Amino acid sequence: MKTKYYVFLHVPGPNWLPDKPITEQPLANHFRYMSQLESEGKLVLGGGFLDGSGAMGVLIANSQSEAEHIIANDPAVKEQIVEATIHPWYVTVAGRIEISEDSITE
Repeated sequence: MKTKYYVFLHVPGPNWLPDKPITEQPLANHFRYMSQLESEGKLVLGGGFLDGSGAMGVLIANSQSEAEHIIANDPAVKEQIVEATIHPWYVTVAGRIEISEDSITE
Protein backbone atom coordinates (compact mmCIF):
# COMPACT_ATOMS: atom_id res chain seq x y z
CA MET A 1 0.00 0.00 0.00
CA LYS A 2 1.27 3.45 -0.92
CA THR A 3 2.01 5.74 2.03
CA LYS A 4 -0.46 8.62 2.21
CA TYR A 5 0.70 11.88 3.71
CA TYR A 6 -1.46 14.70 5.02
CA VAL A 7 -0.35 18.17 6.03
CA PHE A 8 -2.23 19.86 8.84
CA LEU A 9 -2.08 23.55 9.56
CA HIS A 10 -2.91 25.08 12.93
CA VAL A 11 -3.88 28.70 13.45
CA PRO A 12 -4.92 30.34 16.71
CA GLY A 13 -8.52 29.51 17.65
CA PRO A 14 -11.12 31.30 19.77
CA ASN A 15 -9.52 30.12 23.04
CA TRP A 16 -5.95 31.11 22.09
CA LEU A 17 -4.65 33.49 24.74
CA PRO A 18 -4.13 36.83 22.99
CA ASP A 19 -0.75 38.50 23.35
CA LYS A 20 0.80 35.31 24.76
CA PRO A 21 3.56 33.40 22.95
CA ILE A 22 3.14 29.73 22.15
CA THR A 23 5.24 28.85 25.20
CA GLU A 24 2.54 30.37 27.43
CA GLN A 25 -0.47 28.75 25.73
CA PRO A 26 -2.27 25.85 27.47
CA LEU A 27 -0.88 23.22 25.10
CA ALA A 28 0.51 20.50 27.42
CA ASN A 29 -2.21 18.01 26.41
CA HIS A 30 -1.65 18.85 22.74
CA PHE A 31 2.07 18.15 23.02
CA ARG A 32 1.39 14.83 24.78
CA TYR A 33 -1.03 13.88 21.99
CA MET A 34 1.48 14.81 19.28
CA SER A 35 4.15 12.79 21.08
CA GLN A 36 1.79 9.80 21.18
CA LEU A 37 1.13 10.14 17.43
CA GLU A 38 4.87 10.27 16.79
CA SER A 39 5.39 7.13 18.88
CA GLU A 40 2.68 5.36 16.87
CA GLY A 41 4.38 6.32 13.60
CA LYS A 42 1.50 8.58 12.53
CA LEU A 43 3.23 11.95 12.96
CA VAL A 44 6.22 12.46 10.66
CA LEU A 45 7.12 15.93 11.86
CA GLY A 46 5.51 19.01 13.28
CA GLY A 47 6.20 22.35 14.86
CA GLY A 48 5.28 25.97 15.26
CA PHE A 49 6.15 28.81 12.92
CA LEU A 50 8.82 31.12 14.31
CA ASP A 51 6.66 34.16 13.47
CA GLY A 52 3.97 32.89 15.88
CA SER A 53 1.28 32.62 13.18
CA GLY A 54 0.55 28.95 13.75
CA ALA A 55 2.01 25.52 13.21
CA MET A 56 2.06 22.62 10.78
CA GLY A 57 2.67 18.93 10.77
CA VAL A 58 2.75 15.93 8.49
CA LEU A 59 0.70 12.82 9.21
CA ILE A 60 0.65 9.36 7.73
CA ALA A 61 -2.92 8.08 7.45
CA ASN A 62 -4.85 5.59 5.33
CA SER A 63 -7.44 8.15 4.23
CA GLN A 64 -8.57 11.76 4.50
CA SER A 65 -11.22 10.69 7.01
CA GLU A 66 -8.60 9.00 9.20
CA ALA A 67 -6.43 12.13 9.09
CA GLU A 68 -9.46 14.26 9.99
CA HIS A 69 -10.26 11.92 12.88
CA ILE A 70 -6.68 12.15 14.19
CA ILE A 71 -6.73 15.95 14.11
CA ALA A 72 -10.28 16.19 15.52
CA ASN A 73 -9.05 14.28 18.58
CA ASP A 74 -6.19 16.71 19.25
CA PRO A 75 -6.95 18.28 22.65
CA ALA A 76 -5.97 21.74 21.36
CA VAL A 77 -8.52 21.42 18.54
CA LYS A 78 -11.21 20.06 20.88
CA GLU A 79 -10.57 22.92 23.31
CA GLN A 80 -10.57 25.45 20.42
CA ILE A 81 -7.11 26.69 21.31
CA VAL A 82 -6.22 26.10 17.67
CA GLU A 83 -8.20 25.56 14.49
CA ALA A 84 -6.94 23.02 11.98
CA THR A 85 -7.12 22.37 8.27
CA ILE A 86 -5.92 19.17 6.62
CA HIS A 87 -4.58 18.75 3.11
CA PRO A 88 -3.63 15.56 1.27
CA TRP A 89 0.00 15.92 0.25
CA TYR A 90 1.57 14.59 -2.90
CA VAL A 91 5.26 14.32 -2.05
CA THR A 92 7.44 15.03 -5.07
CA VAL A 93 10.74 15.64 -3.30
CA ALA A 94 11.84 13.71 -0.25
CA GLY A 95 15.05 14.14 1.57
CA ARG A 96 16.41 13.50 4.96
CA ILE A 97 15.64 16.07 7.63
CA GLU A 98 18.10 16.45 10.45
CA ILE A 99 17.00 18.58 13.38
CA SER A 100 19.59 20.52 15.28
CA GLU A 101 19.23 23.05 18.05
CA ASP A 102 20.15 25.76 15.53
CA SER A 103 17.08 24.92 13.42
CA ILE A 104 14.63 25.90 16.17
CA THR A 105 15.91 29.36 16.97
CA GLU A 106 15.87 32.56 14.99
